[in-house]
Amino acid sequence: QLFESSSCTYTYVLADGASGDAVVIDPVLETVPRDLQLLRELRLNLRYAVNTHCHADHVTGSGSLVRALGGRSVISRASGARADVLLSDGDQITFGAF
Repeated sequence: QLFESSSCTYTYVLADGASGDAVVIDPVLETVPRDLQLLRELRLNLRYAVNTHCHADHVTGSGSLVRALGGRSVISRASGARADVLLSDGDQITFGAF
């Protein structure tokens, strides 16, 4: 759990230690350098940058993370936003052993 103080939001990093696969949830544009550094220090491979919803309070950092590290952006189909993966109710994403 990583805190971004100007928008008072949290970003989450989930990782499978065995494979090194990682998912970043709700990344914030202003903290992309911090997130990139963390993923690189931990030798994690970004598989997905997930937005849980459209963010009116800050600009998402998903695109920047995906451009820098690869992986795919994810959001709900119902949001109307663009992403590499559009999820509907019941859909799942998998990474590593998860």
